[in-house]
Amino acid sequence: MMNLPASTSGFGMTSQLAGNQPINSNLIPNSNGVSSILRVFVQRDYRLGVNIRFAVEFPPELNGRIDQNAYEYTLNHINELFEEAEAFNCSTFSESMIGFVTANLIYLCKDTRYERCLKRVSKFVSEQNQRVYLPRGLQITDPVDRGLRCIEIVILNDQSRS
Repeated sequence: MMNLPASTSGFGMTSQLAGNQPINSNLIPNSNGVSSILRVFVQRDYRLGVNIRFAVEFPPELNGRIDQNAYEYTLNHINELFEEAEAFNCSTFSESMIGFVTANLIYLCKDTRYERCLKRVSKFVSEQNQRVYLPRGLQITDPVDRGLRCIEIVILNDQSRS
């Protein structure tokens, strides 16, 4: 992969949406110096605190590539799964107490509630990729793969340049 200076057009470009939630897009150059992959990064939304939540504003780079309602459904459902994972209720209290009593040995036999929710997020992202995104030439990367910092959407075939 060839390194281009930051001033090169299209490399490291950032779009600002309402609510100051940045959506970044990067063009990755191939060996000929021509950009071949467009990546859109949906950043975390910190307006409601530090809980894991992603901005649901529709990135302009995806116009004409996917229906806005399908995109918003995906992001809203991911946000709901993370909200459920971080919720404190009787179940999480009981799980924590059992972990304390067993010196966390219970977690050798059983996943935590949070880990189970992360698996559900991964499964949902995979299902959405198969049903909605891959047929449209897009792919969502599991937010766990990006350290829960952002959701990466890769545009696999750029229809605007074809």
